[in-house]
Amino acid sequence: MSVPDGSLAGASPHLFLITGSLECGGSERQLADMANYWAAKGFDVTVATWAGPGTRDCYSLDARVERVHLDSAVGGRLRGNLARIRKLRRVLEASRPCSVLSFLTRSNVPAILASRGLPARVVISERTQPAYETGLQAEWRLLRRLVYGQADALVCQTRATADWIWQHWGQRTEVIANALRPLPTPPERREPFILGVGRLVDEKGFDLLLQSYARIFRRLPEWRVVIAGSGPQRATFEMLAADLAIGGRVEFLGHVEDIEAWMGRAGLVVQPSRFEGFPNAVLEAMGMGAAVISADCPAGPAELIQDGVNGRLVPVEDVEALAQAMTELISTPELRSRLGHEAQKVRERFRQDKVMAQWEAVLLPR
Repeated sequence: MSVPDGSLAGASPHLFLITGSLECGGSERQLADMANYWAAKGFDVTVATWAGPGTRDCYSLDARVERVHLDSAVGGRLRGNLARIRKLRRVLEASRPCSVLSFLTRSNVPAILASRGLPARVVISERTQPAYETGLQAEWRLLRRLVYGQADALVCQTRATADWIWQHWGQRTEVIANALRPLPTPPERREPFILGVGRLVDEKGFDLLLQSYARIFRRLPEWRVVIAGSGPQRATFEMLAADLAIGGRVEFLGHVEDIEAWMGRAGLVVQPSRFEGFPNAVLEAMGMGAAVISADCPAGPAELIQDGVNGRLVPVEDVEALAQAMTELISTPELRSRLGHEAQKVRERFRQDKVMAQWEAVLLPR
């Protein structure tokens, strides 16, 4: 694996991005945004997914981005993935990118192996906190430890994750936070609803939001809960809402294309996650000027929110603390307004061109 010259003698860089799919999710959205940014900048960009064309893309790509479906899902035992690695290598040999960027362990390991001996810089990125991963088989964990050192760079999203990787894997990591894409100006008026955003899975903690809301809804008759996102636990959360006697006051939207519009309307955004890689929903909601309450989970919320200054942090899985924080902010409009005003400063701190320059420094070093 070689280090390309960032200048490329005047040629447009060719970046090859790999991930599992472009289904709904934070890492998928971030990769699509990155591809579109670079395509608009004049780079040659290829996005390859292990999923085939039968898997629906939630996020649109610029017409200038080349789309490749490897149509060969990565997972299970390594033996079954050898053919997939060979397939990716053939695609890379034909594409001849100067840099390869892969997201997530099950893509990172094959990307490294498929790129061996090719003249491309290989950068991999962990998009979750490895300490809290579930569902990753032991042999994938072993392979990760064995082959990650062969990549030219490893990127994670938070300092806390980088510290964990250094302590447990002995590997140095570049820290690049998620970029905040350009957002519209928030409306002046907000509506009395609590918005939760994310995949409907256990780690996002929507059961905690529902339990907290059930403790306070009778005192706040105008306020309801809206949850935007899709995922395998939707029916479970709907049943929980019914069991808590709040089913009529909770709306499940499914996947939402214009989520920033909902964030701009929401009176309060709550992110009760048990753990995060980097909380995109928190960053975007802050950018839209929302008052945000987040669980102080590993990793990421504390790197965005200063409690009481630009949002609120509450202990992880503390239903009572979350209920109290929601009650306080709902009952104090001026506090919500002040927190939301301060929160919008993330627009400059995580501005897309600034963050993308960090990626380019890693992918295309001079």
